Amino acid sequence: MSYPASPLVQQPVTTPRRRPGAVVGAGGVLLLMAFGSVLYGATGLALMPGIIDRFQAAAFTAGVTVDEIDSATRLLRGVPIAAAFVGVVGAVLLVVLAIGTLRGNSAVRVAAWVVCGVGLVGGGLAAVFGFAQRIGSWSDDAVIQALTAAHPGWWLWTSAVLSVLQALGYVVVALLLASPAANAYFRRTPSLPPGPTGSAPPPPPPVDPTDWQRPSTTPAAM
Repeated sequence: MSYPASPLVQQPVTTPRRRPGAVVGAGGVLLLMAFGSVLYGATGLALMPGIIDRFQAAAFTAGVTVDEIDSATRLLRGVPIAAAFVGVVGAVLLVVLAIGTLRGNSAVRVAAWVVCGVGLVGGGLAAVFGFAQRIGSWSDDAVIQALTAAHPGWWLWTSAVLSVLQALGYVVVALLLASPAANAYFRRTPSLPPGPTGSAPPPPPPVDPTDWQRPSTTPAAM
């Protein structure tokens, strides 16, 4: 006895979501900030040997004590190394956030908001702490003058501009991810395509396992 064939169950296929410009812009800004973070750290490491040599020469000429020269040299060596390390770690984090944002992950969007807030607060505190440490660590004005003269004139302005751009980048990303278009993109649920007849196929009829024992009512062919 033949059994009715079971209908094929159509596998649900999700329709692709189109990224709005706000989400694409937020991902692009995150990637640009990641590149800038690595570039800033690498530039600081490349300039470090020359800055230390010029500072030590200027400090010895100005009659600065050996202890203060050593203390400032440790600062000039440690800050670029720490900045490069933080830059690489931050760049990796920003790239991960950019990829998750472009994929429409809601949890990543929340994480991006948290990173933007922490980045703004941390950047401001780091700037204030660095300025206070540089001014209050040495009683001799000659040390501060030697530190200033050791850095290229464009580097101090570049650092300030990059810090401002980084803060603006955090603000722009947070605003773009909070835009109505981004909200609709992250909250939208994927839709399923309709079945072959526009509705779900009917369930198969129940099969009685004792049907094979029943005699056939169809008359035999003569």
